[in-house]
Amino acid sequence: MPQESDIRMVQGQTDWSAGVDSSRTTTIASQSNPRGLKPNQLYWLNNATVRGSGITQRAGWQPITKIVDSGIYQSKFMYIPPNQVPYLMLSISGRQYRVRLDTDNSVEDITGVAANVNPANLDYGYMEQGEEFVVIQDGAFNPLNPPLFWDGVTMRRSLGLTGVPKELPAAGPMHYYNGRMWYANGRVYTAGDIVGGPAGTGPFNKRDSILKVTENPLAIGGDGFTVPTNAGNIRALKSTAVMDTALGQGELFAFTRKSIYALRVPISRNDWIGATGNNQPLQRVAQINFGAYNDRSIVNVNGDLFYQSVDGINSLFQAVRYFQQWGNVPVSNNVNRALQFNNRALMRFSSGIAFDNRLLQTCLPTTNAAGVVSKGILPLDFDLISTLDEKLPPAWEGIYEGLDILDLVTGDFGGRIRAFAIVSNQTDGSIWLWELTLQDRFQSGDNRVSWSFETPAFTWDDSFKLKKFDNIELWVDKLFGKVDFIAEYRVDSYPCWLPLYAWSECAARDCGEDIDAVSCPEYPADNPFCEQFRATMVTPSAIPSCIKISGRPSNIGYQFQIRLRIKGFCRIRGLMAYAYPLVKQPYLGAIC
Repeated sequence: MPQESDIRMVQGQTDWSAGVDSSRTTTIASQSNPRGLKPNQLYWLNNATVRGSGITQRAGWQPITKIVDSGIYQSKFMYIPPNQVPYLMLSISGRQYRVRLDTDNSVEDITGVAANVNPANLDYGYMEQGEEFVVIQDGAFNPLNPPLFWDGVTMRRSLGLTGVPKELPAAGPMHYYNGRMWYANGRVYTAGDIVGGPAGTGPFNKRDSILKVTENPLAIGGDGFTVPTNAGNIRALKSTAVMDTALGQGELFAFTRKSIYALRVPISRNDWIGATGNNQPLQRVAQINFGAYNDRSIVNVNGDLFYQSVDGINSLFQAVRYFQQWGNVPVSNNVNRALQFNNRALMRFSSGIAFDNRLLQTCLPTTNAAGVVSKGILPLDFDLISTLDEKLPPAWEGIYEGLDILDLVTGDFGGRIRAFAIVSNQTDGSIWLWELTLQDRFQSGDNRVSWSFETPAFTWDDSFKLKKFDNIELWVDKLFGKVDFIAEYRVDSYPCWLPLYAWSECAARDCGEDIDAVSCPEYPADNPFCEQFRATMVTPSAIPSCIKISGRPSNIGYQFQIRLRIKGFCRIRGLMAYAYPLVKQPYLGAIC
């Protein structure tokens, strides 16, 4: 049998700022394993963040209001009225709703007359705002059912290309860019009139000219610019900030599922009128492989476009930068543990936003009565590059879970950015609006958040030496309220987690929860107590179980990985794992 040494070894972590990487083996990096997990990385993270220092739960999510009791979710837009605070607009089962996030969170049906009701059974629509107008497409591409226009007061149906004057027709993805409403139908994309054009009317100071189609001969005839046949239909139209404006032109990106195309958009009205089939603006291939699933998942972050594609989450900026190098890879290998389970047939319903200096992209889609919901959110933290000091790569932070998310949306409320999730209730199928808060310790009222993390597999700087795992020690601060801890471990390549120890800590949140306080005459019951710390907490030694495959007890092996499951608010500042080296007899466990 191996002989135990009297020397107790320790290895641990106090910094996890590099986030997670589930694409590598769990073994922590060492001289013999340089491609292992970094000393400041985790293997996985659930409902938690490594921003700043330590590991903390994500902020709590709070329900705002019920939108409808039932229905099929179709589209949304955070509408910005002129000189007012925004409110949320939604299409559900063909009807249009307004949620007054600027006031009392009330829900109002603004569909209007019966002619404004769209088909109720469609599962994907489009909305885009230009000036004070929101254009609502039902996604059916039916020329007999042109889009709806909302001006902040009234809802009306477009006259289409057969009306007088001609107005925006039925289409799919849209984008308001350089004063024109661009729209796509199949492989063709084009735009309406420029803002302030002669087709506009006096009451709107001619801003409603963007709803008309009277200038460009291709658009008037229902035609436009076309992407190649092998690229497939256009899934999205987007633009980025242009730093170099010397040419007086910007680029509009047309996303198909397979490729991305960039169009030099004519700026002046004369150039636009002159753009015909024989005089087309320059269109080039910006990305030859891996376009976008849809328009909802494309997120503009500081001049870059992040989007979901068949190979993961991509960055257009990174794709262009490394165009001359081998491979065209996504930026999301770190979270392949979740992405590998995506149902690709449902990925056209994925969604993304930028919030709290993070990219949030939905994942794990499935279907229910309200449409396609996502079970998780993948957060990419940009905090590491938000400094004038040393800039490090952004950090993936595992996955957020807990809601069935139909879509994500953000809004600027007087300089305060707020994020919301349109959610399908898991109990009765109703559609709700939840807010993704920045600092709430609890969610859905006073409920604690459940979160967890998995460390690298510790080798105590020697991957080839046999060890006896003993226990772990934790350094915790910011403890607030009741917090439950469950510590688990696994040895070598064993797939199952084994129990180590479970316990609870409690830090009274106010005088009413302080069991040592007889009365609180000078300390109001609703005045919160300070957060507490526990430095340090030490678990008992691991109680081994039999691992038949290895022929050893579960606490004897070469490397050991730790998982901590937590319910409640606290911050992990340090984790140390202890083990004893073992002297292994020659040929022990020899293969016959």
